[in-house]
Amino acid sequence: TWNIPLNLGNYTKDNVTHQYLKSLLTRPPAPLIPVTWIGIHIRRGDFLTFFKIDTSSGYLNLAMNYYRRKYINCRFLIASDDKDYAKTNLGNHSDIFITPNSFFSGDDLAALALCEHTIVTAGSYGWWAGWLAGGNVVHDLNYPVAKQKCLREHYFPPWFLFPQNSSSQQPPPMRLPNQ
Repeated sequence: TWNIPLNLGNYTKDNVTHQYLKSLLTRPPAPLIPVTWIGIHIRRGDFLTFFKIDTSSGYLNLAMNYYRRKYINCRFLIASDDKDYAKTNLGNHSDIFITPNSFFSGDDLAALALCEHTIVTAGSYGWWAGWLAGGNVVHDLNYPVAKQKCLREHYFPPWFLFPQNSSSQQPPPMRLPNQ
């Protein structure tokens, strides 16, 4: 993408470390300028049919705008099991990149882990991407669903952010069906 030679210093492609690759992304060599990379994981697939969860592009745009206001020179890297959805709904922004169709789930997770911050939708995959990347994690409040009988305070760690919930940084309580 950058069309510049990649200098791995004392590393080779076989032993380069995660931290070194992450530093190349955030502080690229001249003439490139520093970038804040935010990974976005969008899970749709089985969640559309089984849990009836569909993350809105409104939530994703709100979360991206949150980071655009907070950091300078943001770039968003989207990994998804529905790349067509990502291309159709978010692919028209110059600061958004979508992982290639040739990437399998492990490639997507490795790419998301190289980012500094994360936006996630439903599921444990995005949760782990956020944990591996470090930084701030913005999570969709549509998950977990009551059908899962998972209390939000058990699912959401304290380092998750909820800018879409303007009254609080904490997610609203989720009531189980028998409460």
